[in-house]
Amino acid sequence: MAEVELHEKQLLRQISKGDEAAFALVYARHQGQIYRFVLHMTGSSATAEEVTQEVFMLLIRNPNGYDPAKGSIGAYLFGAARNLAWRAIKREVLDVSLDDVPESESILTDDWDLLEKLSSAERIDLLRKALLTLPELYREVVVLCDLEEMSYAQSAGILDCSSGTIASRLHRAHAMLKMKLASMVGASHV
Repeated sequence: MAEVELHEKQLLRQISKGDEAAFALVYARHQGQIYRFVLHMTGSSATAEEVTQEVFMLLIRNPNGYDPAKGSIGAYLFGAARNLAWRAIKREVLDVSLDDVPESESILTDDWDLLEKLSSAERIDLLRKALLTLPELYREVVVLCDLEEMSYAQSAGILDCSSGTIASRLHRAHAMLKMKLASMVGASHV
């Protein structure tokens, strides 16, 4: 682990001196994950491209903004992406309410039978739509833990909270998604 931290420090030192190869290496390692994270958070490929570009421009403009004592370069980049994605969401007024989701966690099995009959593309589309309805705190844990397959500890480092908080948010997010998907499936087959 110390070897990786040393390598990251060296890369940042090189980036601060204008080394394009060092920047290209950091970009190649992290661009895909950052883009996917923002895409899942915002639902917009244009916003994901814009935010991803801005994250790496931030690294170029201020490589000393990264503090190795606070975590990896990846965690720093995800943190920047998270903040920029939140601003983009607020700017685009993409705030979708959960008012239409009932508080009860009981799901009718008929709804899940309908979900199983949907094509893979339809299920993915429904999941994306349901994910976008989650409040940001819950959406980001689903994206990090389920879609980016990060551990609770890695996600906690990015979101600056405890692993227990991640587990709790993820549990609640799964319950919300389950309810939302059930209502969406039921509504699409009425």
